[in-house]
Amino acid sequence: MKFLRIWIILALSLTLNAEFKQGSIIVDARAEALVKSILDRLCKAGGRLSTPKIYFIVDPNINAFATEEGKIYIHTGLIIKLKNVNQLVAVLAHELGHITGGHIHRFRSESGGITAASIIGTLLGGAAALAGGGGDALLAGIMLGQGAAQGSYASYTRGHEKEADAAAFRMLQAAGLSTGGGIEIFELFQKTTFGDPPYLKTHPSDQERINAFKNFREQSPDTGTMPDEWIKEFENIQAIFVANLNKLSDAERFYYGKDSPAATLAKTIILARKSQYKEAFAKLDVLAKESPNNPYLQELYGQFLLESGNASKAVEHLQKAVAMAPNALSIRLLYAQALFTSNSDCHKALDELNRITRDDPDNAMAWLLKVGAYKKLNKNDAADLAHAEAARLMGDKKLAIQRVQRAAKSSDPKVKEDAKQLLAELNGADD
Repeated sequence: MKFLRIWIILALSLTLNAEFKQGSIIVDARAEALVKSILDRLCKAGGRLSTPKIYFIVDPNINAFATEEGKIYIHTGLIIKLKNVNQLVAVLAHELGHITGGHIHRFRSESGGITAASIIGTLLGGAAALAGGGGDALLAGIMLGQGAAQGSYASYTRGHEKEADAAAFRMLQAAGLSTGGGIEIFELFQKTTFGDPPYLKTHPSDQERINAFKNFREQSPDTGTMPDEWIKEFENIQAIFVANLNKLSDAERFYYGKDSPAATLAKTIILARKSQYKEAFAKLDVLAKESPNNPYLQELYGQFLLESGNASKAVEHLQKAVAMAPNALSIRLLYAQALFTSNSDCHKALDELNRITRDDPDNAMAWLLKVGAYKKLNKNDAADLAHAEAARLMGDKKLAIQRVQRAAKSSDPKVKEDAKQLLAELNGADD
């Protein structure tokens, strides 16, 4: 597969292009690092102790939403279509406003007879399932709003949107960040045609929200700025998403005649998508010479080398990337795959995968790779247990139970105990 740095974890059946499917949850270490940096600063300014976990969903629409569990889901179309990092920061601040405002809890108590089913249908439909936990887990989409409010649901959610906007402004100011993105994002929505699904009627109009942000800025003049590193890194993240997710012809046209570092990065990925690895490595060498300590470039070397059939060489670059960015679990996942594929050190690969599933138990790809690693080490009971974990995460309860029942018969006390615990969880899932 010719996608770069982005790994599909979960996919629906709607084909977006030959490589990605609409609705897929994807991970990218560089994008996650930027978003986490932004959220860390906003959370600190807002007095929030923990930073929400981020997921990217392959979807061309400009959208994002938060869940009751404190997770934020970002459509890839948002990254691709935003004009600058100011707008992304405003969106993330808005989502934090929903989370800190406890809007899902308040909605339950205020809305009376409105059912969870109606929430699912009115909000984001299939996206609710991706968020996990069904309709009760879904909190709010960002701000896509035109049209008058209808019914009690619309009136409540319109109020929540206004509260989230106000909270976003306060967080941005407290964090010393520019609030201008709050106006820019709604102006962008005004220029975009979204149709008229019921969801949009639950939000204040874009012009209302532009006026509100202007009023906020008049009452409390904007003195914040945006870090230069965020500005530059957003351009790189956008290049990665455009080059990976757009049609090749569209991606090439997007960066035609441009020679910025971000444009060079995009062109490098495009060349690799076309299997022109010699040319891709030449451009990557230029980028790496300018930024020798950039872990994401070393990761990209590893990705290209794996795709072009040189897993042993990929291990060298990915080992460097892990050393430079030890907390980037998706880089560790790629490193583990290279170790496994090259047969260089299956025990080391398993060590890396164990760290990933310890820090991120919901990482289905890591569990699947553990299946292969355990089998290579002739630990078939542990492989069954790992397979059960992966099947559970991918929604195949029947397969999960089948595998965990086999693991529960293991002569290994630890595997047997863990299997019994997982089996109890699976059997209690419908209670």
